[in-house]
Amino acid sequence: MAVSTHNYTRTNTAIYVSDKVRNLMRLLIINYNLDPTKLVDAWSDWVQDAARQWMEDGDLKSFIIEFYKPGASVASARWDFPIRYDGSDIDQMWIDTDFLKGTFAKAPSPPAGCTYRILLQPTATARPLPGMSSASYLSLAGLTAREAGTVIGTPDIMASAKYYR
Repeated sequence: MAVSTHNYTRTNTAIYVSDKVRNLMRLLIINYNLDPTKLVDAWSDWVQDAARQWMEDGDLKSFIIEFYKPGASVASARWDFPIRYDGSDIDQMWIDTDFLKGTFAKAPSPPAGCTYRILLQPTATARPLPGMSSASYLSLAGLTAREAGTVIGTPDIMASAKYYR
């Protein structure tokens, strides 16, 4: 019985975390005066299913959004949403949108003419998923990582935010 309860919880929290990361990325994209349509399309096409399955297995390490000028090999900005599976041992699920919005001011906006892409970083031992392949990250030359703190909490999955400036 404990295994089915854990699976039920992990499935629900994986869906919750994925939905909330999408919402946070949407706020970020809008904050940068970009169109969130590409995000919404990617989420419904592949991100939601792949993220949920890897989180249910405990194999998703991070959601990543890279902002770049088309054709560039260097990111103009990047945000990571690292995933932890230690949970908060509480019976609540929460999101701190106000905290993340406050962090937007600390991270410089990408220059005009940028676009973005969504990446998922699974563990090296994650099971392969249909339609998923590996991709290279854009260079972070000149950008430095800054931890922003935990932005999503559930009883078994936590997500934090990290930006590059």
